[in-house]
Amino acid sequence: MAPPEAVPHAPAQGRTARPEGVTAPPAGDAVLEARSVSKRFPGVVALDDVSFTLRAGETHALVGENGAGKSTLIKILTGVHQPDGGGLRLGGRPVSFARPAEAQRAGISTIHQEVNLVPLMSVARNVFLGREPRNRLGLIDFARMHRETTELLDGFGIHVDPRKPLHMLGIGTRQMVALARAVSVDAQAV
Repeated sequence: MAPPEAVPHAPAQGRTARPEGVTAPPAGDAVLEARSVSKRFPGVVALDDVSFTLRAGETHALVGENGAGKSTLIKILTGVHQPDGGGLRLGGRPVSFARPAEAQRAGISTIHQEVNLVPLMSVARNVFLGREPRNRLGLIDFARMHRETTELLDGFGIHVDPRKPLHMLGIGTRQMVALARAVSVDAQAV
C-alpha cells in the first residue's frame, strides 16, 4: 500500500464533477480529515481512535509494522470499509462513503504500491479505463483520450506516446501512469 499523497493539479475538461457541496479547499485548509476513527474486525482492533488531517499541497506517509492499520485507514478513507467509530470530513464537511466509487466521485483517489493497471492496454486506455470519453455516436473518442492523456502526463514531466502498450514502459513510468489515472478523476486527495 503506497502512502497517500496530495498532488496539486489543474482540473481538465470532461472530468467527473464533485458531489454537490464538496469543493476543493484553498491551500493550507484541510482537504481530508479522519477524526477519532475506529475499526474492529472479529477478534482484532484494527484502528483505535485514529485522527489524520491532509491539507492541500501536503504529502504524508503512513508508516508502521504489518497489522498497524495503515491499509485499514486507507480503505476507510476510500469507502472500502466503514468506520465503527469516528468519522470523515472532506473539504470541511462530514462525509460517509458506502463504496469506493462514491469516494472517487467526491475526489479521493488511491494509488497502490502494486501498480494495478492492464499491461497489454495502451497508456491512454489505462488512464481512462472504465471512463472512456465518447463521441456523439457513443464510440470511444480515441483522439480526445490520447490528447488528454498526453496533457496529463506532460504535467508530471512524463513524455510518452499514449498509444504505447503499458508493458513497454519502466516501472517508474507505470507508477506515474497510475498517478495520472488517479488525478484524472479530478481528485482532491490522492
